[in-house]
Amino acid sequence: MIKFFHKLTREEFNALVVKELTWGEVAKDYPQPKWCGYPNAVGGVMGCWSLMDFMVKGKAYCKSCHLFYKPESVKS
Repeated sequence: MIKFFHKLTREEFNALVVKELTWGEVAKDYPQPKWCGYPNAVGGVMGCWSLMDFMVKGKAYCKSCHLFYKPESVKS
């Protein structure tokens, strides 16, 4: 089962930092939420700042973003 980036805890993220993974590796293993249309949202300082700063906990936070996908069938 895929664990999306917004579901990581800070402790889980810190464990990835210790492993010295690249942002590409992190994005592959912990992708951005399916409703997110931000290009390379899991991309460190060039990614979505709200996602990178652990502010995104679910769809509700992102609904006002112009890159939010609205299909109700999207779940993550």
